Amino acid sequence: MNELVCGIFRWLPWMVGLAAIFGSMAVASDTPSTERGSVCQDRPECRIVETLDAGKAADGTALAVLHVALGAENQPADAEGRQCRPYPEDYWLKQVGRDGKAVYRRLFAFCNDGYGASGIGEDVVTVAPNRITLDRVGGSAWRWEIGASYQLMPEQPLLRREASYHTLGGGCLETETNFRALRQRGWLNPSPAEETLDEDATVGCDRESATGRFIAIPQLERGGDELAALERQSAGLGSCALTLRATGNEEDGFVVYGSLDPQARTEIKLLLLSATTLLAQVRDAGRTPAMSENWINDDRLELWLGPALYGGWPSADRKKQLYQFGIRLADGAVFAGYGKSKRLPTIRRWQRDDARLLLVDWGGCGIGAEFDGGGIRSGRRSPAGADACHQSSQVR
Repeated sequence: MNELVCGIFRWLPWMVGLAAIFGSMAVASDTPSTERGSVCQDRPECRIVETLDAGKAADGTALAVLHVALGAENQPADAEGRQCRPYPEDYWLKQVGRDGKAVYRRLFAFCNDGYGASGIGEDVVTVAPNRITLDRVGGSAWRWEIGASYQLMPEQPLLRREASYHTLGGGCLETETNFRALRQRGWLNPSPAEETLDEDATVGCDRESATGRFIAIPQLERGGDELAALERQSAGLGSCALTLRATGNEEDGFVVYGSLDPQARTEIKLLLLSATTLLAQVRDAGRTPAMSENWINDDRLELWLGPALYGGWPSADRKKQLYQFGIRLADGAVFAGYGKSKRLPTIRRWQRDDARLLLVDWGGCGIGAEFDGGGIRSGRRSPAGADACHQSSQVR
């Protein structure tokens, strides 16, 4: 059943900003003499600047990356007002099979126009065996950095890093996504108060000194409409979900209360099926959850919703914007905790071997839970009549 809920992931909606046109155009050639013709076609000012060895694919196909200039240096601005520095560029992959035939595929096409008001835009392309990496910087006083690595054949994303910081006000937000491990981590340093700004402070991101750290919950791009099927088939979560343990290893999550346990048996898996639906799997072998008069004393799954990291730096009154929900493992009952929200989600629950599955669904209540590449975010205004939704929880 892992396949039912793995589907397609939506990790980083801003990936289009990289202007990577992976696999957008491909041509075939029988002889090396047509190399320029294959990548340049009818563009007279096109020329191959350099050929970079990219080793071989697993099947023995020889790989090379062609750096292509599409015009002369320092050309006047185009109709859109852009002036590419030093010229418009393409990067093409050349694949030569055992039969000697070459196939060409365009990887990147971009125009460095300064990438922002500061004009400091820069692209650095690095080629390694069966891999290509693009590092890009740009911005204004708000600077940004992007680094993306791809496997060339078969083509697939490997790693992506993004960072945003202010050159005058300080602060930084950085994320790193490992596509093979389906894992995204983040580091946050909020902007300091104006009176504490230090002109000599280091500008940029420093993971070691980050005051905030997080691990993202992956979200399905599609497949969230099969909620009833998940329950009916007692679906469980596998490698496509975020896995949390109390081992003390940061890769396993963060222990914010209690003590570390390197031998921890409790395991939690989380996957967002949609912007307002979370599937959680809790496994604690040999433990039977009990109920008491107060849910705060029971074994439970707690969810905290707060302001979005990607909508700007957290405000000073962040605690006032937090909402806490507790879901009791013994019976799936949900309770409102910290915060003023009265909208409780609907809970579906089922068992799969020794794991308890909880499907947490806010429906159309306007709770504002939205995955944006870094976790659950809150802050969307409720539609008219939303306060009437889920005043008390339903357990199925």
